[in-house]
Amino acid sequence: MTAKELPLADPIAFGYHFYAFPLAVMGTDDRSRDWILSNYIHLAYDESPGSPVPFCFCLYDYAISPWLEVVRANRDWINGTGVDPVRFCRDAIDAGYYVYLNLDDYYVPSRPGYGVRNGSHDILLCGLDDAARTFSTFGFTKEDVIRRSTIGFEQLRLAYRSLDVVPNWCPQVYLYRVRQDASYDFNFRLVRRSFEDYLNGANVSIPFEMFQPAWTRRYGIDSYAPLQEYLADYVAGKAEYSIHFLHVLWEHKRLMRQRLDRMAELLGDDLAELATEGRSLEKQAFQLRNRMLFREMSGKASEFGPAQVEQLSRMRDVEQRVLEQAVELLRDRR
Repeated sequence: MTAKELPLADPIAFGYHFYAFPLAVMGTDDRSRDWILSNYIHLAYDESPGSPVPFCFCLYDYAISPWLEVVRANRDWINGTGVDPVRFCRDAIDAGYYVYLNLDDYYVPSRPGYGVRNGSHDILLCGLDDAARTFSTFGFTKEDVIRRSTIGFEQLRLAYRSLDVVPNWCPQVYLYRVRQDASYDFNFRLVRRSFEDYLNGANVSIPFEMFQPAWTRRYGIDSYAPLQEYLADYVAGKAEYSIHFLHVLWEHKRLMRQRLDRMAELLGDDLAELATEGRSLEKQAFQLRNRMLFREMSGKASEFGPAQVEQLSRMRDVEQRVLEQAVELLRDRR
């Protein structure tokens, strides 16, 4: 009989599961911080109607990191081998792997759709208890917080098998494990180049055209314009509420502030003033997010209007100046 709980860190960003999960896993090793802060700079805004991820950090592959050993399988492979999904997940966790897959919410006790509606949603398995016949899970719950929960072996089997019938656009079954032999120093050259691309609104999917067609998005600093348009439409009652937009904005500014703090730590006082301005941008983004959230929770009784939309313009101008100065200070760094 086995009982095993794999460690998880509070993910440095958690707006979407597909980046929260690998960040929670690699974050268990503090040495991964310099890799994370050398990346997660790019933003992309998808203006396509009905986009499932309209505004987000932009990485070619969120699972690629020197700190992660990744085994990529999918439902076709699992089903084709005839292996029982409970046995597969149990053996993976016992070997020290986290399991990232999709389940039908109807059978997942922690999810809002439990016992109410079918729907595919991603989740991370991070522990098991043979005696209780349960897995530990990690992800957003019905309380709209990201935390550990549990699911029974039989519930997982039903939740997995149900997606053979329930529509599911995410067939991945990924296994993550922290690489103990990894190393990565803060990459000033990469950060400088990423800042330049961000400021230019460069399409950062183009360098990966050998793998997939380039994406049509608004990138980097250019993502502020459609974000403002969305907020203006929301204030005017023309767009549905979604906290994802301002939550991602806040996560981006929080990571940017931590990045500037780290650069000031490594390079000295030249970056300290910029780090202070980064802290102000993070605070403003957090306040915007919370004001929008409170407006919805209070039945739209609280103020959230044109002043908040205009605030984004001022934030954009400050961020542009801060990053331009950072690029100059990093010009000679290798």
